[in-house]
Amino acid sequence: MAALAASARLATVTGSRIVAVHVVRGHPIVTAAPVSGAGALAVADDEVTDRCHLDCEVALAGTDVPWQFEVRHGDPVTEMARAAADHDAICVAIGRSARRRFTRGSRSTVSERLVDRCDRPVLVVPPEPERAAPHEPS
Repeated sequence: MAALAASARLATVTGSRIVAVHVVRGHPIVTAAPVSGAGALAVADDEVTDRCHLDCEVALAGTDVPWQFEVRHGDPVTEMARAAADHDAICVAIGRSARRRFTRGSRSTVSERLVDRCDRPVLVVPPEPERAAPHEPS
């Protein structure tokens, strides 16, 4: 959500629009799974996609920024870079996981791979800090 909020601020300043891209990864196990297993994965993917779309609607409801939601299928890095090129994006904003920072070694994050492979500037947005729960009076 932090990346979406940063995108909204940037779009407001630049007069741009937002294309929120949700990438559904392929499930290699689906080809070997029984039909019921493949169906369960498809339903789960649809539910996550619907939730992502709803999150965008809620986050952008108070803005005047034009936006659209797009679903792509495949490798997240490839599809996000392709979407940026297809829409002639001025930049790509992506959220960084709260659990993982940039690493060195063979295991790289989606944001690291996107920075390496995208031909557009990539804005890696840290997660919003967690808010402490209000203290109850004793």
